[in-house]
This record gives sequence, C-alpha cells and structure tokens, in this order.
Amino acid sequence: MKKILMIPALAVFLLAAGCGSGGGGLSGDTAGTTAVTITVGETGPAAGAVSTTSAIPSAVASIRITVSADDMVTVRKVVPVAGKSSVTVTLDILNGPDRHIVLEALTSSGIVLYRGETWVDLEGKALSITVNLSAATTCRLYVDVNTGSDDTDCSNPDTPCRTITYALTQTDGNKEICIDAGTYDTTAGETFPLRLKQGTSLKCRGDNYSTIISGGTTNTILGAAGASVEGCRISIDTAVTAIYDNGAAITVNDCLIEGTGYDISGISLSADSTVSNSTIRNFQQGEIGGSGIIVSSGSPSITGNTITGNTYGIYIQNSSSPSVSGNTVTGNLLYGIYVLNSSSPVINSNTLSCNTRIDLFNTTTGSINARSNLWDNSTPSVVSGTCNFSGEDICNSNSGSVDYTGSSQAASPC
Repeated sequence: MKKILMIPALAVFLLAAGCGSGGGGLSGDTAGTTAVTITVGETGPAAGAVSTTSAIPSAVASIRITVSADDMVTVRKVVPVAGKSSVTVTLDILNGPDRHIVLEALTSSGIVLYRGETWVDLEGKALSITVNLSAATTCRLYVDVNTGSDDTDCSNPDTPCRTITYALTQTDGNKEICIDAGTYDTTAGETFPLRLKQGTSLKCRGDNYSTIISGGTTNTILGAAGASVEGCRISIDTAVTAIYDNGAAITVNDCLIEGTGYDISGISLSADSTVSNSTIRNFQQGEIGGSGIIVSSGSPSITGNTITGNTYGIYIQNSSSPSVSGNTVTGNLLYGIYVLNSSSPVINSNTLSCNTRIDLFNTTTGSINARSNLWDNSTPSVVSGTCNFSGEDICNSNSGSVDYTGSSQAASPC
C-alpha cells in the first residue's frame, strides 16, 4: 500500500541564481530579487541538484507554486504539466527572510494530490534547496483490497482494512476513506449497496481509475448528506444504478462510471447534488433503455462531464430543475438530453452532437434555456410537433420551445 507518495519521488529542485536589483550577479543586495528556478520531474541533475527524478505522474495536470512572506506580495504561478516528463520554471522573488515556498501537484479538476513546502532566506546569493512532495491527504480511514484485513479500525495506513463495506462500519460519518488500487466486488468481500454516511468521502487513489468498485445486483453506492465519491471507477454489470444520491445532496467528482450489462443508470439524482469532471458511459438496458444520468427532482449541478454510449445521455423528469453546463453529450444511442414532465433545466455551454435520434428532445410545454451550446449545425435544426428521429438537433414534441441563443457548431459535427 502506498502511504507517502514521493512520486519516487517527485523531487523538486529549487536552484537560486543570484541577481540583485541591478542584475549584477551575486551581489547580496537584499533590496533586489533572486531568480529561483524550480525543476519538476525527470530532467537529470541541474547545477547543484541532488539526483535525477522520475517522470511526473499521469494524474498530475499542473503544478501550483506559491511564495509568501510577511513583507512581500504573495507570488503564485500555475504551470500545466499534463503529458510532460519534466518542467522548469523561474520566478523572481523579492529578497528577504523566511520566504515560504509551497508546491502543489493538482489534477485537472484542481484536486491537490501532492504537496511540499520549505522556508528560505533570499539574499541574492546562489542557493540550492530540495523539496520532496508527499501525498496530500485528509484520510482518516484506509482501505486496500490487496494488503488489508477487516480486523482493524482502518485508521492506520500501515494496517488498512480490506473492504469499503467494513470501513463504513468504522465511522459515524464526516471522515474521508482513502481506497487504494484494486477491484472491490463481492468476491473481495464487499456487500452492496455501499451506504455512505453523512459527510463520508470515498476517495479512490489508484492512478488512471485503477481503483474499481464493481457493484452487485442493486444500487452500488447510496448517498447521504454531504457525502462524496472521487476518483473511482465504478463498473457494474447487473446493478440498477452505480450511484444514487438517495435524496441527499452529494458530490461525485472525477469518476469513470460505466455499465456493462443490465444496468438502468449511471447516476440517479433526486436532490441538489453535484456531478463534475466525470465520464458516464454505456448504460443501455432497462425497460426504456439505460441513462447516463437520471434527474428526478431537485436542482443538481451537472458540469464538465463526458456522457456517451448510453441510450439516454441525460434523462430529466418530474419538476426537477438541474443546471447542465460544460458537458460533452455525444454518441448516445437515442437521445442526448431528454426533457419531460414539468422539468425546467438550464442547459448552457455544452456540446450536444452526434446523438442518434435527437440531441435535445423537449417534451414539456415550457421554454427551455439552452443557450451557447455547440450542435451539429451552427444554427441548430429544430422540429416542432412530430419529430423525425433522424438526428435533428432539437425537437419540441409538445407545445414547448427551446431558446438556443448563442449556438455554434461542434468541432466534430455529424
């Protein structure tokens, strides 16, 4: 089990080549600045560096550098590093004592995976400092299907539990459960549904969604107020729903949720929940076909997701009023977004294209705000009355309408 992730670690070398306010080299001028060079990743030793480091982990999308002190304005810089094995940044930092330098390695959704810090005095003189980034975590309980055992209290990373099911019995809520890579299914001892408790966070730590929760024949995860699921791959075969918020506001972030068999939906929402930066795909079964996301009530936020390969991408019903923004809803077998009953979603700034029958199917009698979306056509094709079901962008099958102001064409239209 990985406890301290040095990114074997992602060593960061801070190399200061002196430069005073006059730019004259190692002057020792404390009124000037010092050029601090920060090297991250596999670059080999630079001047004064200790050793070659390993490549930047694939889960890290950017490095955030913050330099602060009582007598200076805080310096902050974010450097994209996705796909890179190394990156070098130079910052001019005001000379003076106790410069607090913090480095954070972030995922694409802004989650801090690794963190390191140091304090330095800068006087315009050459300086070399090494800062190791270790895992940034608020974990209180630990689970590892490969090395754990369900006879501990799960609180020690050296003696983790084996199952998520058992870890949930060791908390009354408001704790983060960190889950290492592996497959968590009934064979491994899991009992479904996994019933989250108030404020419980499931944080899957395997790289590239290698922490897999494979559900049983019912709902896989049931929510509770303030609970969250992050970084997990939830792959289900005969379950009803991968995640059901259970009528409580939960957060689902940076997950891969996929169906492989008789599954009705990826995520079912009936409260003011948040689903962000996730992929929901291949939910195709059920009486009317499977849905990536079903919204039955509440005002959930659905933001920045990729929803593809489902019968219905997003199925919105009853009197719900979700906010749907920044998603890519494409390649679904029937409809991209299906709106019915008295629901009133706000659908802005999404890509809605290449869904087989209709990209946005409005069966309500109201007007839907669907502004600034990308469609198969720069001015979306609209049918009112009898739908053609042949790939039109928008169909109003009742007396409702769609406001598509600000429309543009998708990058890869059908």
